Amino acid sequence: MSDKPHIKLESYTESNTFRYAGTNFPNSREKQVRDRNYHGRMLLDQINAVREHFDLSDETSINTTLVRDDVVYVNFSSDWGYVLDFDKFDKNGFKANKKIFQLLNIQCEEADFNGEKRFRYHVLVVINRLGVSEFINKIELFLTKNTTRINKETGEREVTDVPSNSDLLNNIEIIRIATLRSFWVDEPEIPFPDENQDMWWEVWFRRTRTHADTLDSAIYNLTLHGCQIGLETLELTEHIVKLVKGTAAQLSRALLVLDNLAELRNPQQLSDFITHKDISDETKRQYLDDLNSRVDSEYSPESVLICLLDSGVNNRHPLLERFLPDSHLYTYNESWGTDDSEPHGGHGTGVAGLALYGDLTDALADAGRITIFHGLESFKIYHHRTANDPGLYGAITQTAVSSPVIDRAGNPRVYCMTVTDSNLRFKGRPSAWSSAIDQIAFGGNEEPQLFIISAGNVYGTKHEHYPDLNHLECIHDPAQAHNAITVGTYTRKDKIAANTGHTALAPNGAMAPSNSTSILFDKNCPNKPEVVFEGGNSSTDGTFISDHAELKLLSLDSDYDTDIFIPFGDTSGAAALAAKMAAEIRTAYPKYWPETVRALMVHSADWTPAMLSNRALSDLRERDKINLLRSVGYGVPNLDRALYSAENNLTLVAEREIQPYKKEDSTGKYNDYHLFTLPWPKEALESLEQTSVALKVTLSYYIEPNPGSRKFASHYQYASHQLDFEIIKRLESVEEFKARISKPDEEDGESGVNRKGESWMLGRPSIKGSIRKDMLQLTGREMAERNIIAVFPKNGWYKNLKRQNKFDQQVRYSLIVSIETESEDVDLYTPVMIEIFA
Repeated sequence: MSDKPHIKLESYTESNTFRYAGTNFPNSREKQVRDRNYHGRMLLDQINAVREHFDLSDETSINTTLVRDDVVYVNFSSDWGYVLDFDKFDKNGFKANKKIFQLLNIQCEEADFNGEKRFRYHVLVVINRLGVSEFINKIELFLTKNTTRINKETGEREVTDVPSNSDLLNNIEIIRIATLRSFWVDEPEIPFPDENQDMWWEVWFRRTRTHADTLDSAIYNLTLHGCQIGLETLELTEHIVKLVKGTAAQLSRALLVLDNLAELRNPQQLSDFITHKDISDETKRQYLDDLNSRVDSEYSPESVLICLLDSGVNNRHPLLERFLPDSHLYTYNESWGTDDSEPHGGHGTGVAGLALYGDLTDALADAGRITIFHGLESFKIYHHRTANDPGLYGAITQTAVSSPVIDRAGNPRVYCMTVTDSNLRFKGRPSAWSSAIDQIAFGGNEEPQLFIISAGNVYGTKHEHYPDLNHLECIHDPAQAHNAITVGTYTRKDKIAANTGHTALAPNGAMAPSNSTSILFDKNCPNKPEVVFEGGNSSTDGTFISDHAELKLLSLDSDYDTDIFIPFGDTSGAAALAAKMAAEIRTAYPKYWPETVRALMVHSADWTPAMLSNRALSDLRERDKINLLRSVGYGVPNLDRALYSAENNLTLVAEREIQPYKKEDSTGKYNDYHLFTLPWPKEALESLEQTSVALKVTLSYYIEPNPGSRKFASHYQYASHQLDFEIIKRLESVEEFKARISKPDEEDGESGVNRKGESWMLGRPSIKGSIRKDMLQLTGREMAERNIIAVFPKNGWYKNLKRQNKFDQQVRYSLIVSIETESEDVDLYTPVMIEIFA
């Protein structure tokens, strides 16, 4: 259970003199060769076992009243390090115009082999008897017949040495009957439930010409096994969705014998129940009163505050007034007032609602109580009738940040800016506005601050615009700021009633249509956004796209006397959700630096399968990894992981100051690096032997900006300093590690030291900006010896600009290190606690 606080490290660090030694990156892996006869016979044995399952089903069906279809669900798994030809599974699914098997989903698995990260794919297929026979025929042809081709010189057909159907079969390693888990599509955000956990499931059935009959069969089987069936039925273009309450064991027995199951998800509420045109004002008021009665306020004068920089907030809304008093309202121009002046339901009020409650779709649909610990401030920096000079927004923002601090200096804050300039595209280059934000976050003579900015929206009009337009639309100014957490959008909202004639534009788990990216940024610019949150989806009729309330988040309308709630979202909504999460982390860990809160958010994030195109991270080329980081950053943060460790998931937190440079002979030189010898559960890790263990490292720091520089092509001209990390390699001694990180004083020119670094999963593409995260997958035995990490400086203007005379400047950084295993039979947490407090 994830309920243990992260472990803060107060020591375990030594400072050493640093001399730059350089960095190398590993090459990609090679591919193996198959033994044709052995491989074909192995596949025949496995597919024959699948054929025998039909006979077994015939025998067991005599003694049961279950409805059964003449199909089985089969998982085809690739060999480690190989990719299956997914297109072949789709193209070979028909025989005499009859569907004999159908590809349902593709999943990816990663593991470690002797320190090397590898992957394999699992393809879920529904197949009937004829499909099995067809597959056996393809394997027999693979064994006995070669492909042919036309000889370009003679024009005649000739036999090659390539076996028939090798594209389909060569990389298949395992064929076996599928389990219910194969249908679960919400990982990694939501793990597959325990087998006996009684819960609500969102069951997606394939929509066919006979779907009414097959749905009746499914409901019959589920009821027979004691499951509870939800009353509502959602009809989508290609699916029918029902809510079912039961255990995984019950669903397995009821559904895996039928030919209509498509996928399983965690239940998702629709905002349509409150925004639908037929919902009366009285009903909306009832929802409002019910929610307000269930809110418990733990907000106090010392609480964390989210300071909203937007169009103002109408704080008289009944769901806001307890958390946003009049004394917390500010405006840049007194003539604007402090209220939300944005037309059509406002903007800042919607941001405020999400920053307090999250998506109100969930809050209104859940009858449980809600406890809120943080409060709000609002500084109106924008009025829709007044066009400010974009160049002045840096000054406006500085005023907006300083004013509340004067009144409430003791409160920890999260600044949330949801106003960006969509007319100026800097392609990542610093602007006056973004530099001002970098300076605010860095602090200088003031306290460093946590700053969250919406990435800026993409407004496509045609179906064909997604996702190409997102890749062409750069992050909006000032969201390129190095020190800010720039928030983009993804979506899980893909349900829209079939009678609308529309479907959801973005697939479940993919980048949202509103998300802007940094793909066109200059190469030395930071990867933006760092993280993505739910931003809602768009609908499409196949040609044009539009907004639908069903595909949006739900928040608060500024015209609360009439409309109360409003569909909301895009990057502003996502930034509000990010601010809520940041406030909850600051509440749980009030002494943590802003840099640490930022690190925990990024550290907890992960990519959905859709973001990875159902591939393994290790399968991506370097260009793919760059595009991934510059589209959706490090993925979707997870609040539980950001807040808690567990027995099998240990997170260590270190906050340190380092002097990266020094003045020597009137020029800047490198000074120190830090060597961490981390408290480590070595015995527990060794007991895992070959079990896979994941290591994640996140380094977060704030740079002091130098916006006057004209040489931004060299990143270190804008950033005061840069930091990086490295880990000790397998079988490497501490002294060898030190020599690899920092060039020994006595070393002149090249030596015998191997400078090659670890084979990180992201590697070079992650080394951009002032936050870096990377991962390794090792065996438990290997991980037991990998507890030494170095944090070292790289170039920056503190070192190079003599006129600034900041050679000796101390800077802060936060380091997060976690180790995790899926094994629940090991305790990684307690041994470290015992060592620290011994």
